[in-house]
Amino acid sequence: MLDWLVTICNLILKGLAMHTRHCLSLIATTVLLCTGFSCSSGSSAPSTDGQRLDSANASATAIKNFRNDSKVSKFFDSAFAYAVFPKITKGALGLGVSDGNGEVHRNGRLVGYAKATSVTIGAQIGGQTFSEIIFFENRFAFDKFTNDQLTGQASAAAVAGKSGNSAMADYSHGVAIFTSNNDGLILAADIGGQKFHYTAK
Repeated sequence: MLDWLVTICNLILKGLAMHTRHCLSLIATTVLLCTGFSCSSGSSAPSTDGQRLDSANASATAIKNFRNDSKVSKFFDSAFAYAVFPKITKGALGLGVSDGNGEVHRNGRLVGYAKATSVTIGAQIGGQTFSEIIFFENRFAFDKFTNDQLTGQASAAAVAGKSGNSAMADYSHGVAIFTSNNDGLILAADIGGQKFHYTAK
């Protein structure tokens, strides 16, 4: 988890006397290098039986919540596979850093684990916690994800219900993404810049 990175970034930003875009860009570059190294070099899989149990329980709860929404449930039947992230935490104060771990399922069984991270720059303040699920329409889209090639604007463009009408949601470039806040409301979150790292079971 990169919770420590979210906390440190928020503390640094709160302590800055002047929040210039140049300063944010420098910090963002540093964070991107850190998160990029973490994603590429570390495993996204839980390392102990207890962690695997916690992951399974959290994922099962998130999947149940998504299945209970009629706008999302149809994708469970049509998807080639899906990745679910029970909790993604995003800290923001001009610079947004998010991190979350999840599971990847295909044909009703666990096939691997995944980590989602992102860094964004812009007019933003406060934190955000949400669940996320990514449906893969076909093997090509799934292979892009498992090869860590699904990133950035490709994921942002595929947010289901981005225009506020999730009922019209469909696949975009082979993927469909839903997010849910703490109240269970299916919504679109700012997931631009997300990077994913997949670890097979």
